[in-house]
Amino acid sequence: MPTEKERLDVLKSMAYDLTIIVEKDPEKTYTAEDIKKMIQTYIAGVQQ
Repeated sequence: MPTEKERLDVLKSMAYDLTIIVEKDPEKTYTAEDIKKMIQTYIAGVQQ
């Protein structure tokens, strides 16, 4: 079982990765549904 620090590090990494994805196209706007799908896709990829 990961420690609390390890859990926070993983969350920060995910937030950073998603920030990079969103910043790739600064002209694009994202809906709440778009963000939700990105997070779900990210989680699914991590779990593999």
